[in-house]
Amino acid sequence: MAPDWYLGLACGLGGLTGGYLGARLRPRLPENGLRLLLGLLATGVGALHAVQALG
Repeated sequence: MAPDWYLGLACGLGGLTGGYLGARLRPRLPENGLRLLLGLLATGVGALHAVQALG
């Protein structure tokens, strides 16, 4: 089975972007704010997947 290059590239770029933004935002946001932001992002992605699975 051949690798899915677009998915791999998207995951790699997402990881690089998230790592960069996390390192930049860490000193500027309090821990609770960062936890809230990450929780909202995770909830949004989960809701998007649920909507796509139902539709």
